Amino acid sequence: MNKDNTISNDKLKKLLEISEKENKALLKLALHDIRSPLNKLFALVGLFKMSDDPLSEEQADYLDKMELVIRDGLSRMRNLQDLKAVEEKNIEIFYEPIKVSKLVKNTIREQKPDAARKNIEINFAEDSLTLTSDKNSLLRILDQLLSNAIKFSPKHSNISIDLEETESDLLVHITDSGYGISAEEQKKLFKKFTPLSTRTTGGESVTGIGLYIASVMANNIGGSISYTNNDNSVFTLSLPRISMV
Repeated sequence: MNKDNTISNDKLKKLLEISEKENKALLKLALHDIRSPLNKLFALVGLFKMSDDPLSEEQADYLDKMELVIRDGLSRMRNLQDLKAVEEKNIEIFYEPIKVSKLVKNTIREQKPDAARKNIEINFAEDSLTLTSDKNSLLRILDQLLSNAIKFSPKHSNISIDLEETESDLLVHITDSGYGISAEEQKKLFKKFTPLSTRTTGGESVTGIGLYIASVMANNIGGSISYTNNDNSVFTLSLPRISMV
């Protein structure tokens, strides 16, 4: 007698739910277990660099390359963690008064090593603007936008960050000297897993999720991100003026 090997829709749905739950648990475990040793390696590289013993040019170059690889790995892990959070809509929003210049300066400090490797200068004129928004979301958005600008900027170039007020919005403009993005590719700029044909200028890796994450996070706090190409590439983060104090 032939057995009926078909699976009911309800059973199939349950199996898929179990599989999805297990995949999420494995991803969470991997994010934690891999990030920890990478952080330790990053700290060790920093200790070697601060050593009183002089390093040869070759040793210093190897340490710089190691640091670059580790920072890239940590960035990928963080992006996966952020992607998981935005996909599951598991991001807590906490509104508080924020000095925008302070967040921008924090972001520049975090990205300075990557900019220094390419001799890129980041220019920013401080402003006294204050906004009521979610600090963690803003930090991640600014980090993604500045990281993107550094990756696609030529060596020995400049990146500028400018704040602007309009009647309805507070704008953060991040301008770089990259090669720009074609009108056709701009249509998929903020879509998930869509790396562009434009190549990074220092061999940096791209995953195609950074701008997607930044865009979703901006939308979550009532803002948006746009792109214009007017001799230079300009990404603009718009935040609603209604939340300003």
